[in-house]
Amino acid sequence: MEKKLNNEDDIIDYVNTSEYMTFELGAMKYAIELPKIREILTYPDIITHLPNTENWVKGLINLRGEVVPILDVRIKFNTGEPIYDSNTAVIAVITQDKRMIGIVVDKVDDVQRLDTSSLAPVSDMGSAIPSKYLKGFVRLENNQMLVVMDIESVVHKDELKDS
Repeated sequence: MEKKLNNEDDIIDYVNTSEYMTFELGAMKYAIELPKIREILTYPDIITHLPNTENWVKGLINLRGEVVPILDVRIKFNTGEPIYDSNTAVIAVITQDKRMIGIVVDKVDDVQRLDTSSLAPVSDMGSAIPSKYLKGFVRLENNQMLVVMDIESVVHKDELKDS
């Protein structure tokens, strides 16, 4: 690869970064790419429950005229006892095939710019969530681990079928 001039280093670093929404599931911090997120909601009072679905499929809500399935990934990945309180949030994500899906999280944190070139692989023992659902992790300045979730694999249609 061709060596760039020093004054272009900042631009190169910026190209390798993306904005992510960080959130908590149990004791761990996770992140999803910001462009995949449509909006953040408080946990809805009214959810239409669906019969014969997995226990982590909470049901459907009407979000501005669009029917959106609500999935509690805390139950799917057993990240701890799911508590529904004022911190509980739903992150509405848009998938590559243009489906909108809400995932329930313990708490939404903030937006962070991450250097995606420094993503390290996550072993199955490094997270409550199996590695096939994760893109990797980065270490933050405070030495905390931030795990980047592969939201496409988490909400893939095959995951929603009866097992």
